[in-house]
Amino acid sequence: MEILDYYITLHLQHPEKIDETPAEVTVSQLETLFFCTKRNVNLLLKRMGEEKWLTWIPGKGRGNRSKVLFHYSLEEAVEAHFAKLLAKNQITEAAEFLNRPLLPEHLAKKLQARIQDNFGLQVKQTVSSRVDLLKIPMRRPLAALDPAHSYTAAEAHFVRQIFDTLVNYNSVTGKFEPHLAHHWDINPDKTEWTFYLRKSVRFHHGRTLTAQDVKYTLDRLQDPSVQSPYRHLFSEIQSIQTFNDYAVRIILKRPNVFFLHYLSSYHAPILPHDVPIVTGKELIGTGPFKVIQYNDKVFILEAFDEHFNGRALLDRVELWFVELNADRIVHYELPGSEATENRHMKVNNNGSHYLVFNFQKEGPHHDLYFRQAVDELIDRNRMIAELGGRRNSPASSLWPERSQHSSYPSTSLDRAIALLSKSSYQGETLTFKYLDYTCEGLREAEWLQKRFLEAGISVELSPYSLLDPQPLDAEILSKGEVLERDTQYGFLSFIKSERSMRTLLSEEQVIVLDKYLGRFIREESYEKRDLILEEIEKYMEDEKILLHMYHIAKEWNYPVLLKGIRLNDFGWADFRKLWVKPEVGSTI
Repeated sequence: MEILDYYITLHLQHPEKIDETPAEVTVSQLETLFFCTKRNVNLLLKRMGEEKWLTWIPGKGRGNRSKVLFHYSLEEAVEAHFAKLLAKNQITEAAEFLNRPLLPEHLAKKLQARIQDNFGLQVKQTVSSRVDLLKIPMRRPLAALDPAHSYTAAEAHFVRQIFDTLVNYNSVTGKFEPHLAHHWDINPDKTEWTFYLRKSVRFHHGRTLTAQDVKYTLDRLQDPSVQSPYRHLFSEIQSIQTFNDYAVRIILKRPNVFFLHYLSSYHAPILPHDVPIVTGKELIGTGPFKVIQYNDKVFILEAFDEHFNGRALLDRVELWFVELNADRIVHYELPGSEATENRHMKVNNNGSHYLVFNFQKEGPHHDLYFRQAVDELIDRNRMIAELGGRRNSPASSLWPERSQHSSYPSTSLDRAIALLSKSSYQGETLTFKYLDYTCEGLREAEWLQKRFLEAGISVELSPYSLLDPQPLDAEILSKGEVLERDTQYGFLSFIKSERSMRTLLSEEQVIVLDKYLGRFIREESYEKRDLILEEIEKYMEDEKILLHMYHIAKEWNYPVLLKGIRLNDFGWADFRKLWVKPEVGSTI
């Protein structure tokens, strides 16, 4: 620690003391406080005295304690130390500093605002260049940016910034557009798909994209050793043939009119065959941004000058992993600058937060009456009103527009108890796993635990992380799903992925769902596929396989000088579209 940090550590023990009111202390107490020897304690006190921060008055005689007189106020010392941390870009250390024991809450709140002011839009002007930088705080590190394993909305968003897919899905027109492949042919029965690649597309490490990279990417998704949770989707592929550097044919085991949706998903961007992803940090793509730094503290992207579709307008994006106290948050993830006018944007995500039952474990949750009782206990409107946050509207479906057509009458404790009495539940304690990446997970789990207990259902709360394998040691789990812009594919992936709910289902339930999905991937009509999805949701609702709770809304503050803001399907602003408008009258 620096000498000023030692001073702050001492002053925090006596925050109200200053100048005329000395504090009593012993050297042995300081040895424990500073984690050092008596000799080093005396050296530290001497240094602080030389800086004129304090006066040390040694105690004379038995029973007389030493005294310290503080001359440098706690607030001044803390702000000076904090400013040094921010100046050195030690943002994680600054956030950790806020957790110091005894740090006054008013000071912690003031300092957290300083951290948040350090984020947002920044323009760095040098003699020769201007760098448009966006710094974003995030509460937890990204779990996985390997496209074969990416799962959360944030991960999916960043995968799309680093990598490119063969084709793109336009959610407005509902059509597919050329991307890495400029053209494709399909045989009449939809089992052979031939793609023709653009020439001179470069990966971030300099090599040109070839058909071999496409083959490697799709083979990898099917490889059992990779253990991709999406391998069930890509097991539809029978073989892959490369004709030359720019043509590749994919042969399917059975007709699949939906196959382009697979290839446009964030699970299937093209990876270089010569840079395997081993640790999860080897992120080389052809996308508009390349990875400059990636560790537990920060994730930095810079615009890729040679992107085949044109260079991104924003120069640099920094994602800092900092755990900030939610009660002190004053900005959203894309904070603006207090010096300029800010604007506000809100988007409702497709997807929901829900409870799901683990049918791989024995217990009363196999009884439909029990699941109906649990459903009856979840008062969606009351949950939203009491817990607040991003909980935006009650859910009965993954699609908010469908949920709007449902009614949500007040739940009845009496009805829940009556249903429970018909079930096989005998008062045993069940395990309820909740996501712990924010404090909201625990608050919500405790809210549900209390509600369950009112009906006589005892649950023990147990946290799990997105970094953990699918937890199979609990009867009830809370989860969340955000569907990507291609929502029909998003739903298919949701049912098929081993990261969502598939591995929790019984063999019989999987057979029923896969039968529906078999019809789905053969159906050419979008509207008829939608009807099949409604049938699937009705089946899951009737059987209470999962219980939708609410939809979330994501909100952003952003400075008016930041243009090109379009919130994508994951609730993030697409970085490749962002640009900074110079202020009127400014010079370059």
